[in-house]
Amino acid sequence: MNRKWTKVALAVTVVGTMVGCSSNDNAAPTPGSTQSISKPAKFKVGIGTEGLQYIEGSPNINEDEYTKKLREISKSDVTLELIPHREFDQKLTLLFAGGDLPDLLQTHGINKPEVAPAVDTGVIIPLNDLIDKYGPNLKKNISKEAWEFASVSKDGKIYGIPSVNATPNGSVMMVRKDWLDKLGLKAPKTVDEYLDMLRAFRDKDPNGNGKNDEIPYSGREKLAFTEAFFGAYDALPLDWKFENGQLIPNLIRPQMKQALATYRKMYEEKLLDNEVFVQKAPVWDAKIKAQGIVGLWTHAPRLADKWSAEVKTGTSSAQLEVIQSPVGPDGKGGHSIGSTVGGNVWVVPKTTKNPENVIKFLDWFYSDEAQKFLTYGLEGKDYTLENGKMKYKYPEKQEDIYREEMHLTWLRMVGPLHLTDAEFMKNRPAGDMVLKGMDVASKEGRKNDALGMPSLPTMQTRPELARDGLWLETAAKIITGKEPVDSFDKFVEDWKKRGGDQAIKEATDWYKSTHK
Repeated sequence: MNRKWTKVALAVTVVGTMVGCSSNDNAAPTPGSTQSISKPAKFKVGIGTEGLQYIEGSPNINEDEYTKKLREISKSDVTLELIPHREFDQKLTLLFAGGDLPDLLQTHGINKPEVAPAVDTGVIIPLNDLIDKYGPNLKKNISKEAWEFASVSKDGKIYGIPSVNATPNGSVMMVRKDWLDKLGLKAPKTVDEYLDMLRAFRDKDPNGNGKNDEIPYSGREKLAFTEAFFGAYDALPLDWKFENGQLIPNLIRPQMKQALATYRKMYEEKLLDNEVFVQKAPVWDAKIKAQGIVGLWTHAPRLADKWSAEVKTGTSSAQLEVIQSPVGPDGKGGHSIGSTVGGNVWVVPKTTKNPENVIKFLDWFYSDEAQKFLTYGLEGKDYTLENGKMKYKYPEKQEDIYREEMHLTWLRMVGPLHLTDAEFMKNRPAGDMVLKGMDVASKEGRKNDALGMPSLPTMQTRPELARDGLWLETAAKIITGKEPVDSFDKFVEDWKKRGGDQAIKEATDWYKSTHK
């Protein structure tokens, strides 16, 4: 079969999937060959649901019309098995422990604690030779920097195929512009200006329903999607800073104590959603969209158009604006500046019988037919052809917005993002808001000195030292008022004694060896 392959000069690739063992006896032909096959290559792919409503609400994702179309045009017999978004890391750990692995598996990086041991023990195979032989488009379009990144490679061996980030900074602040306009407010810049805006949202009935039901700022369980104010204090919980000759986690730096004091104030004054430590994604979504009672939230700039449309589903007059993150004492702010490598990295277990088939499958995503399907969906349903020109039905209803995510983002396992399709974005409602969001993201953010650091041995054996361990427990008690802010000092002491000092030594050794 002859295929025309696109020549898109991107830095990386995108990816996502999950599953159990299978046989890959029918190898697919290499891209561009004329070899015919009697039967498509059969394999299973493990994929996270990403918390997407369309995916999680599907009665059988493998009978979905988009999945069927994927099989048809990729000429593969691929089976998708879902990993629940909320339990992704735990399920991955269980999967590796049980040994019943898929042929192609989505991870969040080979240096993550749940994945790193599988690399060290040979459960995940190196892909260098397979990519050289069966992945010409992967090799051509993924940058050297991306291939060498710690979440992708180790000791010169490539163990994963990475996703691509639209911007290195993946989060921005989104605010109800109609609330700002109604209250005569300008977009805030400093932490204090932000707090004043949130107080106005709380007290002045910006949604106009006569009820005191507004939630100024909301996030999801474990304090997720609320980290902008940590950024204002240069204390993003996942990041590290090299200072005084050591690489120190923000979790224990003095700036963290200042940030926690601000979050405590927001919680006490009900400026921050008081369910932020337990709130699941669907509840959070409903508050912002269907109920229309949230004034400020954090999310990806590449999805600004989606949010702009969705806030109107509950309040037709709702308007969205992307604004700069709060700046702190040093006049800076924003979320963590990451790499061009995205959050998803595909790996191939050693139990995969014909690993060349999954590499060919991922390589296919750079074809014109793949990109047309992923961006525009199904003919007759998502687009029509009029006089030879494609007319895309940009979604307006909530159910259509959710369905679009299936082909536009979720099935796009690798390859160029729809954001690089100039015509598609130009005609897309609120496409300009996406571009603005990406511009805002590119101009702010905090540097993480541990960017690319592999999983530290001590952090692997002492997971309580990570963000969701002792720190989250302490942060929850301080923010909700169960313990004083000064209890942070005891946490730091305890963190160091439990292995933190050793983790700092390991991190510092890595930093000095790679920043000579």
